[in-house]
Amino acid sequence: MNRRNLIKSIFASGLALPLLGASNAFNAPSIKAITPNALRLKLGNLELFVFSDGSNLLKEPFPLIAPQQTEAEFNQARKETFLDQQPIAFSLNLLLIKKGHQYILFDTGNGLGKNENIGRLIEQMQASNIEPHRVTDIILTHAHGDHINGILLPDGSFAFKNAKYYVSKKEFDFWMNSDHASTKTILNKIQTHLTFLKQGDVLFENIKVIETPGHTPGHLAFEITQSDKTLTHIADLVHSPILVRYPEYGIKYDHDFDLAVKTRLTILEEAYQQRQLLFAMHLPWPGLGYIDKNNHRYQWVPLTIPSNLAQIEL
Repeated sequence: MNRRNLIKSIFASGLALPLLGASNAFNAPSIKAITPNALRLKLGNLELFVFSDGSNLLKEPFPLIAPQQTEAEFNQARKETFLDQQPIAFSLNLLLIKKGHQYILFDTGNGLGKNENIGRLIEQMQASNIEPHRVTDIILTHAHGDHINGILLPDGSFAFKNAKYYVSKKEFDFWMNSDHASTKTILNKIQTHLTFLKQGDVLFENIKVIETPGHTPGHLAFEITQSDKTLTHIADLVHSPILVRYPEYGIKYDHDFDLAVKTRLTILEEAYQQRQLLFAMHLPWPGLGYIDKNNHRYQWVPLTIPSNLAQIEL
């Protein structure tokens, strides 16, 4: 059975696969993961899909989150965000825009073959009748593995054979001058299909580039606007509701910790003041919601999603 048919057969079987980790930060608990179905949205006349690439349960959420705080401070923040009675997981939410003949994907997830709980993007797309070869453009928010590893299949071939790629020039230069061999391999392979992005660039008339450095040097967010409606993709600015409530706590993965905190505070305050609808890759599925304030602390307010609608108007 080839890989594509294997993916389809796994999806069709409805089997719940065990949660496994992609690194030493994650573990395999005794609970089962249920991969949600794709969510279909309308933003003006744009058709949007949110896919799940899976999720990673944190083996030791502290000090991965809040590495400069005490464990007591972390546990208090966990309690305040109602995460003290449940495992803490990072969702892997991926956004795709359909605009006419264009299929515009933001990031590619972990890719196949990492572990059984991640790398679900392709099967999710196929279940929505979107074959990978139909993807025309892939916008990379940054080059961490859970965002770019899905570019290549385990045999080294392209998962999205007809796609063009877009990334920050600062991000590209940073990783190409690093010692991260796997990241450099992927970026090298897409280099002839690559367009560099900077602050204020507008892609496809609807997608505005916002430089949000700190998590990585060239980390990008995007304002997606159509018919006076806007959805802001904030990528990895926050990984957990804890970091919405306590933006200064940060995460171990932040390359420039202080800059990441500054950027996070700026974007969260702007989202609060302007009542922006946000999309975040790692917040609980499907990563859509708003920023509110309570007792001078931000809080994540998930978008209310009716269960009986095939498509949701934003």
